[in-house]
Amino acid sequence: MGAEPQPRESSGNPESFSGGLTPAQIAHYEEHGYVVAPGVLSPEEIERYKVRARAIVYGGHPPEAKSRVVQDLRVYKGLAPAAEDLEHNMWKILNPDVFDPVFDGYLRTPKLLNAVESLIGPDILAFLLMFIYKPPHREESVHPFHQDAVYFPFAPHAMSVGTWLPLDDAHADNGTLQIIPGSHKWGLHKYTLPEGGKFGMALGLEATGAKDLPDQMPLNVKAGDCVLFHTHLLHTTLGNKTDHHRRVITIHFASAKCKPMGHIKEFGFQLVRGRTYEKCLQPQPRSLHLNFV
Repeated sequence: MGAEPQPRESSGNPESFSGGLTPAQIAHYEEHGYVVAPGVLSPEEIERYKVRARAIVYGGHPPEAKSRVVQDLRVYKGLAPAAEDLEHNMWKILNPDVFDPVFDGYLRTPKLLNAVESLIGPDILAFLLMFIYKPPHREESVHPFHQDAVYFPFAPHAMSVGTWLPLDDAHADNGTLQIIPGSHKWGLHKYTLPEGGKFGMALGLEATGAKDLPDQMPLNVKAGDCVLFHTHLLHTTLGNKTDHHRRVITIHFASAKCKPMGHIKEFGFQLVRGRTYEKCLQPQPRSLHLNFV
């Protein structure tokens, strides 16, 4: 895969990162399709999001947001036992920014936006915020290899970036992000619909043959550090074999200069920095009735 990617162990030192990426970090992203920005969230901010997510799971949300709080599919179908702790039954909270002011604030996290601006420029739209769980002992909780851009009907994809920020130290045993460095240069793959699945952000597609490709690399990421990755990068997450949670906040960003190429009203784009442009992506009204799931 060429040059050896940056160390898999992120620093976890908030003082080491002021926000904007260095030329070396940008070069690493361009070569390998990802970069880790350390210390994007402080320990206090991490705890704030953990506490708020737990409150949402236990009913602390508007009634119309109930469908945004999504159980593990195996638990929902009765194929796995439900736990007494409701968070242990969870898969994700979809779009919590739409109904919760705490998570709405995440869209404008300064260090996060500074890092994103380094990659796609100063005019930034945020979309598809998710709080994703890997509860303890959910080894079967696997998200297959995929590229996020397969879902995104706008261009160019190079002007968008995914972000993946764990609130617990993430590693190979608890379902960290596993990538194929450099795969963002291969274009979009062919995709297979999983058995019983459907096209959508909830169950998704699997990149045909990707699970057999070499050079798969799990990332060890400290809580509060953020992985920024190209939307063509092949990535997966495996199950959690440990006694502890692996909780992650994910959100995507697109340059406001990207142009729509299809049906985009479900994505909930929000302008979080800079300005918009005529005939390009525009901010959208917030709605709890998104149908991409």
